[in-house]
Amino acid sequence: MDLEIDEDSSEPVYEQIVRLIQLGAQQGRLAAGLALPSIRQLASDLSLNHNTVAKAYKILESKRVIRTAGTKGTFIHSEAASHVEQHNQTDALLLMRELVARLREQGMSNKQIQAAFKAAISQ
Repeated sequence: MDLEIDEDSSEPVYEQIVRLIQLGAQQGRLAAGLALPSIRQLASDLSLNHNTVAKAYKILESKRVIRTAGTKGTFIHSEAASHVEQHNQTDALLLMRELVARLREQGMSNKQIQAAFKAAISQ
């Protein structure tokens, strides 16, 4: 598995691992059932502390993107792509609700907010 970690990024390394594995699963580059490196192996491959990779794997497992089968290893979940999509939809809805609330606080009408969203999407 080839993950490119940007050590200069403001995004924490464990979040980069989560994002990259989710994206790989969603786009089909990491197929359902694919065996992932062990925590220690991936940490070694990326020259990271194993706790960083363990944290990423724990998050991915809680989101049902990966599954751990004890001593057999860690694998991409059979429905990882749909789980990622569900989480993305939930996250998008929460972010949009927060943004709409902030825009309303600034005095924008629903019609103005809709126009702004359409303009943003079309760009």
